Parts: sequence; structure tokens; C-alpha cells
Amino acid sequence: MIKTLTAFLISLAATLLMQSMPSAAEATPELFRELCSVCHGVGGKGDGPSAQGLEPKPADFTNCKVMSKDSDNVLFKIIKGGGQSAGRSTVMPAWGDSLSEQQIRDLVKFIRGLCKK
Repeated sequence: MIKTLTAFLISLAATLLMQSMPSAAEATPELFRELCSVCHGVGGKGDGPSAQGLEPKPADFTNCKVMSKDSDNVLFKIIKGGGQSAGRSTVMPAWGDSLSEQQIRDLVKFIRGLCKK
């Protein structure tokens, strides 16, 4: 009886914990706001508060023509290894030590969604 009750309580706690955790779809915009919007802006236009004075300017993710030049693999590489890993700005930090590969893939997908054709 005690083992059954313990198993039930553990299962209930795990279920409640999972319900309180944001899904990947919910977490990705929050990650973007926390990590990327400082330079790239909340809307991804490259107009964040730290963008002023940066050279080169942060990428405008809403510019479909420019964004179509890079594959998802290039964007992944830039986020994971920083701008210089893909021959881009040395100001763009590497997030590979802070983010999982899945979080980086989710960010790439989110960034692609900022370009509205």
C-alpha cells in the first residue's frame, strides 16, 4: 500500500512539474527575448537597445531577401559558435555552452518565422 501511494505521489508530482514547464514553442520566444533581443530587437529587426554603435549592425531577421541567403545550418552554426564561426561579426556571442542543440534548432525555427513573405 505504501509503495503504491509513493509511486502515485511521484507520478503526480512529475505530471504537475511537466504541466508547469513551458513547452518548446513557449520557451523559444522567451529565449529570444532574453538572449537575442538585446541586439536584434524584440521583433528581430536588428534594432535592439545594444545595436546602436555596433558594426556590423545586427542581422534584421525580418528581411526575407537577406535571410534567404543563409541556410538553417549556417544560422545554427552562428548561434552555437558565435558570429566568427561563420565568418561573421565577432560581436555575436557563442551560445553553444549555454543552450542545448534542440534549443538552438528551436531558435533557428523561431528566427525563420520572423520573416513574413
